Amino acid sequence: MELRTMRYFLAVAREENMTRAAELLHVTQPTLSKQLKALEDELGKKLFLRHSFSIQLTEEGILLRKRAEDLVKKLPEPALPYHQRRYGAGDGKARQGHH
Repeated sequence: MELRTMRYFLAVAREENMTRAAELLHVTQPTLSKQLKALEDELGKKLFLRHSFSIQLTEEGILLRKRAEDLVKKLPEPALPYHQRRYGAGDGKARQGHH
């Protein structure tokens, strides 16, 4: 799994809404949806229960979320743009200068 895919997964898991997550990530909703479907195919696991206007994590999705958050927290912060730090790697403090 690529870092970008992990970031997409975490955004959708936190927002529980594909459209909102896509807006926050600055990608189109179809792009995000395809990436997450490819992730499910790659892992051979269903990660989400999709409803009309929301998304819920399955048990497998909950496990992946915990592991992905732990992994992202271990990455050096300067290696991640601001919008990635927002999803688990930073301390949540605003910073001037580099994003």
